[in-house]
Amino acid sequence: MKILTRLTALLFAFALVACSKNTDNPPQEPDTYYYPPLTGTTWDTVSPASLGWDAGKLNDLLDYVGENNSSAFIVLHKGKIVVEKYWLGTSTSSFRIFSATKSMAAFLVGLAQEQGKLDINNKVISYIPGGWSKATLAEEAAITIKDLMTMTSGLNENLTYDTVPGTRWRYNTLAYHKLYQVLAAAYNQSNDTYTTEQLWSKIGMQDSFWDTEPGGGPTMSCSARDMARFGLMILSEGQWNGVPLMSNTTYFQTMLNTTQNLNPSYGYLWWLNGKSSYVLPTSVPVNGQLMPNAPADLVAALGAGDKKIYVVKSKDLVVIRHGSPSNAPVSQALSNFDNEIWKRLMLAIE
Repeated sequence: MKILTRLTALLFAFALVACSKNTDNPPQEPDTYYYPPLTGTTWDTVSPASLGWDAGKLNDLLDYVGENNSSAFIVLHKGKIVVEKYWLGTSTSSFRIFSATKSMAAFLVGLAQEQGKLDINNKVISYIPGGWSKATLAEEAAITIKDLMTMTSGLNENLTYDTVPGTRWRYNTLAYHKLYQVLAAAYNQSNDTYTTEQLWSKIGMQDSFWDTEPGGGPTMSCSARDMARFGLMILSEGQWNGVPLMSNTTYFQTMLNTTQNLNPSYGYLWWLNGKSSYVLPTSVPVNGQLMPNAPADLVAALGAGDKKIYVVKSKDLVVIRHGSPSNAPVSQALSNFDNEIWKRLMLAIE
């Protein structure tokens, strides 16, 4: 009996130790996001029904998107494909994404800063020779990398001096293009090499390459799935499958929030919803949200021809639209097409 009692006590003590260890080191919950493999075409899907979404309303959305000259449309939820539709090409077909490239550039600049290769508060002429604009050397010497990223360089569309940097918001693609010269100098590599090493290869953007806009400027060509991969990495706050691409959370969060008081709806080359007002490329300030039908925390990479990368953290969503310009009567990076997409999508998911 004494032996049995001692054995029982030992087992009880062992159980207490085991419970204590489990309490001190509780099992870690797995990442709730799915990440497709870096190579190949495998990508897990999830049905709308399993998410409680309305399949009929999703079909209405797809009809609308298709009627508006789209080549591809993708909706991810927590990284898995809920909707994927092609009207032109396939999952590996790449087309120019125009100014949606700007948002990828902002991420690349942040990586270069994290690696100690540049500082966005430094002057542009710290990295490339003076004479890169039509301003005087003294005027040009006041312009920082951050000014280019926030569209506050003080230059007008032909790169002549207009006003003091930081005092006027003006959407200026020619000025922004100088960021690629800065990055090439910082990395001492070509656009293609540093983008492949720093971004594309790390998240499996297999069908992306540098291209040229009709006006001669640089742009990326990407497949819709590559755009979705980039959006998923942004949704995951700069990491991919547990591996951080960007550890500087301060820069990452600043990039996706208002960076100046001249256009609340603009971060570092990202468009922001949910702000009090916005300024489009060729317009005056407008009161209200950028996309009233979309969640307030939506951030977007928007390109000419209605190229769209939407990211919504509160809904765990990435939405991609690729194709030719929609039928919206006016398109200045943003068009009514954006708001209509979100009107129909929110009807389907809520």
